[in-house]
Amino acid sequence: MRFALAAQLLWHLAGAAAAWWHTTLAVLLSLMLAAGLLTPVAAALCACYHLLYVGHAGSLIAAATAVALVLMGPGAYAADARLFGRRKILM
Repeated sequence: MRFALAAQLLWHLAGAAAAWWHTTLAVLLSLMLAAGLLTPVAAALCACYHLLYVGHAGSLIAAATAVALVLMGPGAYAADARLFGRRKILM
């Protein structure tokens, strides 16, 4: 997921006909996901971004990956886990 956003960022910076806010949004979401900061919110915004604004074949796969990240939550070494504590699954 992080690599898909980075590739999208490079595509925007390479001279594609996109507005400056597309690039800004891609950079912000990439940094938030890479740091693990507000992971469910950033992943939900990423899914919306890919479904609404990105028009290539891989956008559906990237959006599905973002939805999976929303459902799974942050990892053990994410900033969210450090700030809010790790979730424990009890069975």
